[in-house]
Amino acid sequence: MKKYFISAFIFLVLFGLTYFFVFKECDFNLLINSIKGMNPLYLVLTSFLVITYVLLGSLVIKRLLYYLGMKINLYQALGYYFTEIYFSAITPSYIGGQPIQMLEMKKDKIPYQTSSVVVLFSSMFNRIALIFLATIFLLIFNKTLFTLNPVYNWLVILGFITTIMVIIGFAAVIYSKTAVKVILKVSFWFIDHFKIFKKKQELKNKLKKALKEYQFCAAITKSNKRLVMETLSLMILQRFSLLLMSYMIYRAFGFNTYSWPLVMAFQICVTLGADLTPTPGGVMVNEGLLLIVNELLYGSSLALSGMLMLRFFNFYLLVVVSGIFYLFFHFQKRKKAIKLKTIVQ
Repeated sequence: MKKYFISAFIFLVLFGLTYFFVFKECDFNLLINSIKGMNPLYLVLTSFLVITYVLLGSLVIKRLLYYLGMKINLYQALGYYFTEIYFSAITPSYIGGQPIQMLEMKKDKIPYQTSSVVVLFSSMFNRIALIFLATIFLLIFNKTLFTLNPVYNWLVILGFITTIMVIIGFAAVIYSKTAVKVILKVSFWFIDHFKIFKKKQELKNKLKKALKEYQFCAAITKSNKRLVMETLSLMILQRFSLLLMSYMIYRAFGFNTYSWPLVMAFQICVTLGADLTPTPGGVMVNEGLLLIVNELLYGSSLALSGMLMLRFFNFYLLVVVSGIFYLFFHFQKRKKAIKLKTIVQ
């Protein structure tokens, strides 16, 4: 867990640096008054969208495990999803959430070969949903979306291309027999060449069995059209709820010049550009891109206020809540395990 404390520290440092430069020349009276004047109805609707986003993400995990023969309740699904949100937020390129999520599943007797399919499949469809919506918005609003800033334009384009490449990579790992063979071959090489591995043949047999079970689970996701359509539909709705927060915040400040599809289109461009960067949670880049977009949407005087409120709802609030929920979820299970061990002894 030491590396996660380091990641959390880096996240806090980046957060501090970002907002030091953001607030360096800020008019705090204007900022406070603009936030005080926000329409509470749209803030309530934004809060509802945050809840919807979390519930849909949890439902994806619950349904995927159900199709793979594992029944869990909503509390467990929320625990797994909040685990992913928190650790993805504090680690570079969102890579830390899934391993810890799989560890939490393992404590509930969900084998790694099953949880790995769930993680890879949901990650792939999360990005497919992003590209699906991005393609629609970019085709409709491309002339407007790429008129702001050359750096912003390149980040969006590269983010789009990189996301497609990541989808292809996920698909290969999940469904390609060649990829599985390569993984097995590389794993066997490490087992044979490093002395830390004891009972080498037994370990190889376990690995072979685990990969066969993994392929079995992956085959279920490939052959089950209902599972594919259900996951994709839930992911699109989840992405939509996250993007719609940007319009609700926009309306909360009293603006109605730009339509909800265009405001959401700008937000999806920010998402594509920020996902490309290796900083934890896209901190610095996400804020920078939002400020560029908000100069157009809100005007220079309220660009910062709009950025702060949107990031509060679609990122920082989620990080804090998920961190608290994870601690409760994690230590409750740990406490039960210690109690059970004591009873057995």
